[in-house]
Amino acid sequence: MEELCRATNKLKISAPQPLIDTSKIKFSENDMKVISDLKQLYMQTINLDVKMQHEIYNMEKSYEKQHNEIFDKRKKILEDFKKQNHGDATSIENVSKFWLIVLKASYTEFITKDDEKILLHMIDLRSKHYNDDTVQFVLEFTFEKNDYFKNRILTKTYILNCTPNKDDPISFDGAEIVKCEGCQIDWKHPAEREKLVEPSFFDFFSPPILPEDPEDLNFKDINAILQNDFELGFYLKERVIPKAVVFFTGEIADCQSSDTESETDGSDDDDDDESNGGEEASSNNECEG
Repeated sequence: MEELCRATNKLKISAPQPLIDTSKIKFSENDMKVISDLKQLYMQTINLDVKMQHEIYNMEKSYEKQHNEIFDKRKKILEDFKKQNHGDATSIENVSKFWLIVLKASYTEFITKDDEKILLHMIDLRSKHYNDDTVQFVLEFTFEKNDYFKNRILTKTYILNCTPNKDDPISFDGAEIVKCEGCQIDWKHPAEREKLVEPSFFDFFSPPILPEDPEDLNFKDINAILQNDFELGFYLKERVIPKAVVFFTGEIADCQSSDTESETDGSDDDDDDESNGGEEASSNNECEG
């Protein structure tokens, strides 16, 4: 379903520099009549896009059961392995640590050493789709019984807007995530959590609330945090959940990270480029796949 990303999360595409600023052109009355007709046609394309996106979501939902049957088998294989090893997750990077390793391979900056101890107890990650009144998807992080919290499942809900603004319909640029909601974690030792000062992976389940007033001093910072959160949620749903095993084995390249690294590492020595050329080519091939 990666090909459907444009239908659920806006891509940031660098547009070429325009040769002229058409907003400053003065149109004649005849021009305006033609423009009005062209905008009516444009609205027809928008309406078609909205219909197409809803059909895409319905199709994705229709395949959810079959995906879950596959993921149930994956979950059972991992559980059986852990039972055979008596639940041991202390050896170096074995399958008992599957989801911890997958998450660390997908986005390492959110996971602290204390988080790792908890994520050793994570046994599954799924997404659920809802297309009735509101289009949304829910990420479900499932945990075995542990000493840290009472929840068996932690959830993160992403709500999408798929409808043009009635006051400005021609500004519609496809469906986008507009809101996310976390869940309450029932910590067994809440006082210890309150003492934490560094960011934690589990902050993911307590997203900040965007102020209604764009002039609010915190609006810009919170909006940036939420935009990153939206991208991460979509990334987990579309890429990490279905491709978990190749994240675990390292056979997949994180395209988002690779793009960033290629920009920051551009000044590396030529010798490093030559010595790593084969590995980079392999990673790029995985990215394209």
